[in-house]
Parts: sequence; structure tokens; C-alpha cells
Amino acid sequence: MIGFITYSVIIVYLELIFHISVYKSMDIFIIYPVLFAVAAGMGIFTLLNIMPRLAGKLVGCAVVVAFSFYYMAQLIYFKIFNTFLSLVSIGGAENAMNFKSVLFDKLWENIGWIIAFLLPVAGIIFLNVKDIIKNTNLKGKLTGFGSCILAFVLAVLSLNIHGRNAYSPYYLFHDKYVLELSMNKLGVAVTTVRDGMYLLGQGDDKKTFVMSQGQETDSSTGENSVYNDKADDEETVCSGIAGTALAEAEGKTPPIVSAEQQIDDSIDFATLYDGTEDEDLKNITAYLSKAEPSYKNKYTGMFQDYNIVFVTAESLSRYGISDICTPTLYKLMNDGFVFDNFYNPMWYHSTIDGEYVNCLSQYPASSDWSFYKSADTYQPYALGNILNEQGYDSFAYHDFDFYYYDRSKTHANMGYDFKAIGYGLDIPCYVMYSDIDMVEAVYKEFIDKDKFNVYFMTFSGHLPYDYRNNSMCVKNREEAERLTKDMGLSEEAVAYIAGQMELDKALGLLIEKLDEAGRLEDTLFIVTPDHYPYGLSGNAYHELSGGRTGEDAFELHRSCLGIWNAGMEEPIYIDKPCASVDVLPTVLNLLGVDFDSRLLAGRDILSGSEPLVIFADHSFLNDKIKYNTGTGEITYLEGEQYAGGYYLEQMIEEVENRLYISDLMIDTDYFSFVFGK
Repeated sequence: MIGFITYSVIIVYLELIFHISVYKSMDIFIIYPVLFAVAAGMGIFTLLNIMPRLAGKLVGCAVVVAFSFYYMAQLIYFKIFNTFLSLVSIGGAENAMNFKSVLFDKLWENIGWIIAFLLPVAGIIFLNVKDIIKNTNLKGKLTGFGSCILAFVLAVLSLNIHGRNAYSPYYLFHDKYVLELSMNKLGVAVTTVRDGMYLLGQGDDKKTFVMSQGQETDSSTGENSVYNDKADDEETVCSGIAGTALAEAEGKTPPIVSAEQQIDDSIDFATLYDGTEDEDLKNITAYLSKAEPSYKNKYTGMFQDYNIVFVTAESLSRYGISDICTPTLYKLMNDGFVFDNFYNPMWYHSTIDGEYVNCLSQYPASSDWSFYKSADTYQPYALGNILNEQGYDSFAYHDFDFYYYDRSKTHANMGYDFKAIGYGLDIPCYVMYSDIDMVEAVYKEFIDKDKFNVYFMTFSGHLPYDYRNNSMCVKNREEAERLTKDMGLSEEAVAYIAGQMELDKALGLLIEKLDEAGRLEDTLFIVTPDHYPYGLSGNAYHELSGGRTGEDAFELHRSCLGIWNAGMEEPIYIDKPCASVDVLPTVLNLLGVDFDSRLLAGRDILSGSEPLVIFADHSFLNDKIKYNTGTGEITYLEGEQYAGGYYLEQMIEEVENRLYISDLMIDTDYFSFVFGK
């Protein structure tokens, strides 16, 4: 009996310590990690009990060591990246953990928790040395096996306590796997098993979408007949929420626009659906055939044939930008299109997922490295590929090691001539990883091209934000401290600003060079982050935001998108909720490039399409409601008609469908299927 108790207590202890160290408190949902931990502990001893005594002791110690270090690794990973380590992430974790100074700092900061996680190792060694844990006879083995099964069954049955609604413990266990919510409501042990099932391809969601007769495609036009009535209506109305906001910002009456859909007339979904037996391809096709396209609008083609400078800015935040410290970034964010409700959700695999969403307008999968997989797929709407067909020369640069996240493959597949440190990017003294040095080294390669499309993945804003391990913070320290001396900021917050000042100066240099060459007026800048600065402590980020990041869970991800051209006479303010997944279709529309908006997960922000911002834990917001899946809290932003359960259920289903379809788009190489590539 003592063996069952010992291993159950150990797993329960690890679950409780992990939960408290991450969430700082416990609620009623803690009963589920505890119950499953009891069953897991009993199951472990049941297996050890059938082994020879010495082998059982040795294996038992090894199991406890493995569990303790795994829980510890999950905590440290969370403390660094503010997300959890899935099993699939381990394959690329060497990239994410390449910054040893950050790792060691987090280990030291959490030394108390680390000691707590190691206590079970000392305990199991002591019990085995004292020979307290004993094997049982056959009757005891059978009793133990039966008790283990009973404990697991009781744990599963207990899931009904909180009902079976979306994102309940029951739902997370039996239906949809959501890494963040599962960790919170089911615990590490259950989440790891669920994660393993996905890794082995046994936990995939099964959804079926059918091409109904009422939504068959008109083969003569390629258009979906379900849109016809809406199109007729929209010919005499303004272009929706975005159109109204834009009109109000400019002091004009809402524009009257034609209802020309942003679709590719050559795509016949009915023929595609009937032409395959692959269920995944059928599902995607059926879903997209019913998807609402965006419509062309008054800004369609506004920057047709302009040169492009697209910047994914490492850890940039709206709260680190000011006209005092970062005047160029301030100009880019405030003198062009100004997006007041732009969100930059933090996804599962840090920068690489943020970059993936920015570049391809699809949602990443928690159980896969989506950007890696995209390197082997056809991506016709990636800016490099689609603009190269129109006579552009496309270049991509990153001022860090080329092998980091396999960008030499992913970016080449998007149509860019890619260069990074060790891969064609020659920067003297490149150990500093300076955005300014990168711009200085490469601008001559593209500035004289007839039409250029340039992409930068910056690095100077990367963590850590201190003066021991970050050369960019050190480089700009004196200036940053002088400019922020009256702001009452901590050293960490000032160091963060110092790092982003390097990006600001790099963009200032590029603007200067373009102006000197007479290319500035015909160049469009797009600047947006990969994710919020999770490398900042909560206190430092709270300082920079003026306390706003503590208001709700969504504010942490509220960020910045700058779309600017020197020829814009006045800013255009957009109040519509939008996110990083919407950047690509918005840019394609501004460039007047023909594409099918149904094939992208995001929507053109400037169109009348309904807004939807989705987060990694499947929380979401639009212009009507906010829904927090972790707490179940619903905030109604518009009208009682949206307060009913039916609307919430509709939106939850739409969120799940969009995430599911994005995953399948990469898995099936759907663009190749559609375009026969």
C-alpha cells in the first residue's frame, strides 16, 4: 500500500507545485490534475511492482527523476517564453534555448521552485535505501491494478462536474486539445499524454464539411452562389465597419463602394471537391466554398507597383514606442494607417510562429512546426512569390545566424533571396547583431532595382533586456537613460527601449537612403512585431504600458502595425479590431494584387469583413464580444442581441474551424491542390 501512496503523492505534489509556480493560485479546477495524478502514481507503482525488486527500485528512481526534471523544464520554458513546451517543440527547442545567459538567469531566478521540484528525487532515494517500499504478492498486485483502473475511471467521470460545454475539462479531455487550457485545467501529466497522441497523429480533430447543394459553385464564373444576395445588398451601402471608421477619420460621409469580391474566378470549388477522394482536401474545399470573402474597397490598389519594405520587428511593443526615444517608429505607426485595435497574439513557438502568421496569413498549430512544414508547400500568396510574378526583385534579411529556425528554407520558398549571418550577409563585427549594421550592409543590393520587395526579420529588440548580456542595450544605454530620465522607468524597461532604439535608427537610416536615391515616395513600409516582449518582466511591461497590461488578458497582446508611405498627407485611423493574421491580405489589397481572400485565414482590415481576433488559448474578440476561454468570462461590447448563448456558440465554432482549416492547409499543401502545382 505504501508504494501506491508514495508515487501518487509524488505526482500530486509535482502537479501542485507546478500549478502554483505558474498560476500563483489554485481554483476548483485543481481537482482534475490531482485526481489524474493519483491515478498516474498508482499506475506507475503497478508497473514497478511486477518487476524484480532491485529493477523496480532503480526504474522507480529513474521515473521520479524524469518526472521532476520534466515539470521543472516546463516551468523554466514558461518563465522564458510565457507559453508551454509541447513535445513537438522539443525538436526545435535548441533554437529557442540558444541564449544560455537567459536560461541561466531564469534558473537562478527560480532556484526555490527548482529545489522544490527536486525534493521528490531525494525522497524516493531515501525510501528505497530504507527499503520502505515493498513489492506485494499476487493478490496485492491484482488489487493494485484494479485500484489503478478505478482511480482513472473516477477521474474521467469527475470531468462531468463542470459540464460538457466548450473548453470545460470534459471538452478538453475528450474533444479539443488546447495546450494552454489543458495545462491549467487538466494538469501536466494529462496534457503530455494528449500532446503525445497528437505527435503520433492519433489525436487529430475529426470534422466534416460538406458542399451543400445551395452552395455549389457556378462553374461559369467560379463564384459561390451563396454570396449573390449579399453582393446585391452591398452595392448600395458603405463597406462595413472599416469603411465607416475610415470615413469618420477623414471627416467624410461613408463611401459607396461596388461589391466586387476579392476572389479568384478561376477557382471552382465544386469541381475541386468532386475531383478528390482525400477527406482532408474535401473538408477544406467545402469550408472555403462557404467562407465569406472580403470585398475590394476604396484603398484597393492605393499603392500599386510601389516598392515594399516589410519588417517583422523582434519583440516590438506599442508601449515601447515614443516620439522622444523612437521617432522613426513613432512616425511609421502614427503618420500612415493607424490601427488602434491591433493585436499580435503570442503563439506556440515564439518568433517563428509570429513570423509565420505575418508572412502567410495562416494560424500555426500547437502540435507542429508550421513554418518548417510550409517550406515544402506551394505558397502563391507569400509576398515574394506573388510580387516576383509582377516583375519585383525580392530580398529577405536577418541579422542572426542563418540556420536559426531554418529560415534559409522557409524564406526561399516564399520567393525571397534570403541572407543571414553565415549565409551571404557580410556584417563586420556581426557579433553585435545590429539592425543598423544589417541595413547598412544590404541597402545597395535593392535600392536601384526597378521594383523591389524587401523583408527584414530584425534582431536588436531580442531579449534579454539588461546591460550584461545584450550588446544593443549597452550600445544605446547612455542615450536611452538620458531620454527617459523623467519617465520613472526601471533599468529593465529602459534597457528594452535601448534595444528597440537600434531598430528605430536602422529604419531611419533606410528612409534616409531611400530619400537620397529618390525612392522614398514610391516605397510602402509595413512594420509589425512577431510577438509582445515576453522577455520583459511583468512589472517592467506594466510600467511601459502605464498599467494597461494588467487590465485584462487581451491587453498583453495589444500591439502595433504601421503601414506608411511618405506621400500620405494625413493619418488614416482604423478602430476595427484586427490582428497579425490580417496583415498579408491587407497589404495585398493595398498593392492591388489579385488574390482569393477565402484562401487566407485573415481578412483585409480595410474591407467590410467582420473582425475576429483569435488567441493561442482559443480566446477571441471581435467588435461585439470578448471571450476568455481560461476564465469563461464574456464581455459584451455591442448590444444585448449578442448576449445570447447562440451567438457565442457560433463564434466558438468559427474560431475552431479557422484554426482547424489553417492546420489542414499546410498538412495537405492545399494551394498545390487548388492551382495544380
